Amino acid sequence: MTLRIGRIDYLNIWHVFHLLEGVCPEGPEFGYVPGHPSRLNAALASGDLDISPSSSFEYLLHAEKYELLPGASICAHAEVQSVLFLSPAPLAELPAWLERNPGPVCLTGASATSAALLKVLWSQKWGLPAPRWQEVEPGAGLATGRPFLEIGNIALRHFVHPPQGWHIVDLATEWAAWTGLPFVFAVWIVRRGLSGTAREQLGRLQAHIAAITADLEGHFEALSRLPDLPDWLTSPALLRYWRAMNYDLGPREQAGLALFGECCTRQGLLPGMPGLRWFS
Repeated sequence: MTLRIGRIDYLNIWHVFHLLEGVCPEGPEFGYVPGHPSRLNAALASGDLDISPSSSFEYLLHAEKYELLPGASICAHAEVQSVLFLSPAPLAELPAWLERNPGPVCLTGASATSAALLKVLWSQKWGLPAPRWQEVEPGAGLATGRPFLEIGNIALRHFVHPPQGWHIVDLATEWAAWTGLPFVFAVWIVRRGLSGTAREQLGRLQAHIAAITADLEGHFEALSRLPDLPDWLTSPALLRYWRAMNYDLGPREQAGLALFGECCTRQGLLPGMPGLRWFS
């Protein structure tokens, strides 16, 4: 059988999949399904994927359906560069700007985790009045002229080449300054109820993921010069981005994930913080 693996279409994990496909190539045993986090969330929930790095919020919301791959995540201990809130006014002046310019605050539809994080920071850290939230297509935020959340490669491009007149807030930096903990944007989610054959294949995949993420630094220079990377991103900028990311799910990352779950519960986004169930 073919183990169906979700593949996030973002540079924050492109290099991991590039190396992973070298040892677990597309074929009878392993199949890769690309998509942004929200699309992969839906595919996991419908049973169309067996495992995927996907939104941590998806796990927290539907933990009864899933297991977590131990030790694996996509997280940031300080800046993340690719989960950004862009505002036409500084945060301190944003309530007045919204009063003068009535309308929504826009959320990309690509990530449930990042949308929940913005809502938590908005209320619990920044103490801003509740806005009207509106979901927009990924990449559409800038054209609205409204404050907006963007993620992924589009957000990274805004970070590297800031649009004139916009104030950029890195949400991972805000979380770390507020809590002192890493923020876990994605976890490797395993669909429960896999067959024995699929679980054996997944065990081998897990070992390769662990080996690759433990030795990423040794591959950075060569990977950053590959021709299929975007032309708007220099090699030094890409290396800075990759070095901002972390792929562990150890005690500090688990503490950050648990705190996020508690904050989402206070915000009314979750019914409660679930336990963490591990694939073994």
